[in-house]
Amino acid sequence: MRLNLVRTAIPIARNGLLKQAVRVPAIRRASVASPSAILAHTKPFHSSGPKQRRYERWEEDPWSGQPNERPDVMSFLRRRLGGDRAVWLWGIGIGACVIYYCAHLERVPITGRLRFIDVSSETEREVGQESFAQTLQEFQGKILPPGSPVVRRVRDICERIVASNGLGHVKAGGSALGAVEGVLGAWGATGTSGADDDNYAEGDSEGRFKGSNLGPDTEWDVYVVQAPDVKNAFVLPRPDGKIFVFTGILPVSANDNGLATVLGHEISHVVARHGAERMSSMKVLFAISFLLEALGLDVGITRALVTFMLMLPNSRKNEAEADEIGLQLMAQACFDPSEAPKLWERMSAGEGVAGKFDFMSTHPASQKRIRNLEKEQPQALEIRAKHCGYTEQQYGSFTNLLGKNGPGAQQGSQDGVPTWG
Repeated sequence: MRLNLVRTAIPIARNGLLKQAVRVPAIRRASVASPSAILAHTKPFHSSGPKQRRYERWEEDPWSGQPNERPDVMSFLRRRLGGDRAVWLWGIGIGACVIYYCAHLERVPITGRLRFIDVSSETEREVGQESFAQTLQEFQGKILPPGSPVVRRVRDICERIVASNGLGHVKAGGSALGAVEGVLGAWGATGTSGADDDNYAEGDSEGRFKGSNLGPDTEWDVYVVQAPDVKNAFVLPRPDGKIFVFTGILPVSANDNGLATVLGHEISHVVARHGAERMSSMKVLFAISFLLEALGLDVGITRALVTFMLMLPNSRKNEAEADEIGLQLMAQACFDPSEAPKLWERMSAGEGVAGKFDFMSTHPASQKRIRNLEKEQPQALEIRAKHCGYTEQQYGSFTNLLGKNGPGAQQGSQDGVPTWG
């Protein structure tokens, strides 16, 4: 800003007389430069001119610089994974995983379903031993003694199932039952004793349990946990088979046929090696989750998809498969398979809406289980007729008589079958 100074003559009067004129500077209004003029002489903050930014996800390939006429999946993969070399490495890795997956496919006994298992029997045994020790510690003080009548009855029903199917034997701990129903397997299996070697071979003469790692030397343990409010049972597959039954399931079972449904289901989990399958599937689920997250999918969405689309459906499939296998196991042991749907009708009595929907559950809805069990009835009844035949019918009237007057009446009876009262 400049100040223009000019000299102006101002007369000064002293004593009324004009003596002289003095020139003093006068101030004019300063001229202010315009903003455009200032910017024109200002040095820019960057050496190159500003560029126009735009979102170029599909318009241009960031690696080749060539425009794309439509969305290019390879361009997206290169951008997400880190270039051409990364895409090739990922492709090789995925291909190797697919080959490994296919090399470890095997079929489930009886159903023939293909599934992925890469867990050895030794690993399964180690995990089972740890789980068994933790379970005993958890229910310490609640496990009924081996000599309890309830334990003896449950054990003998289990013995009848595994012996008739050639799956081993239950460890001794009291063989006499309060109900004669518990020893009918000796009369029903091919007309001879249900615990000799011939019946083991007869039970698995068709090789139905190949791949289950079970045989005549397999030892089973049965534990009954005093918990009237818990309607459940579960099995630890290794070492051998450890079956835990809560007393709350006994009234729902109602009779030996109902309890045979429960025990046959748990034994089927060991036959099908569902525990090893579950451990193996966790590796597959982890690999899928890692791939989806690498492609940019949100972690929460990835976990939800893997859980609801893969993990839970696979768990429900295992449970339905155990129902199917268990129905055949109990039928070959000369139990009545028609009691299985009735058991689940009693189980679903207090479930309400939860018994119809299973999207967020690890187990199928009770109504679905009932329909599936009813669909499998013809085959189960055929197996029962083949292995039990007329001998079972002959002893049916004998059972009815003992149900009224014999030791089975201590627990009550239903249609001649001893019940849990």
